[in-house]
Amino acid sequence: MSEEIKKIFSEHDMKNTRQRQMVYHFLMHSAHPVTAEEIYVGLAAQGDDSMNLSTVYRILDAFTKKGMTVKSNLTLEGSSTYEINPMEHRHYLICVKCNTVIPIKGCPLKAYEKELGETTHFKILEHRLEILGICPKCQKSEKQK
Repeated sequence: MSEEIKKIFSEHDMKNTRQRQMVYHFLMHSAHPVTAEEIYVGLAAQGDDSMNLSTVYRILDAFTKKGMTVKSNLTLEGSSTYEINPMEHRHYLICVKCNTVIPIKGCPLKAYEKELGETTHFKILEHRLEILGICPKCQKSEKQK
């Protein structure tokens, strides 16, 4: 695997194993947050059947604890999704038909979060925004029916 991944593991004091490298590589090349099941199936489709699903979950848990990945619940079924930690705050649009997840640039809630903290005296730690809708592709397919 790449020297880049080895360096990232070293920076996060993460033991460098072939299975961890495979999972991290898969995440690096995912266009959107993915579930453990998607990683497992994707790796199996690439010809690697040496890893079971519970191993993928353990690896993702270790990555998340080290801050290497971000865990969210971006599927309509409520399954956890994982992505490489972008080191920036993100929000998402989610299609209710095909479950496409699209990151939203910027944060429309920064000022509101500050105001809420001031008016309620809460120490706000974080917030999440998920907007559900129907993507253009699914809208088009609905019209064709």
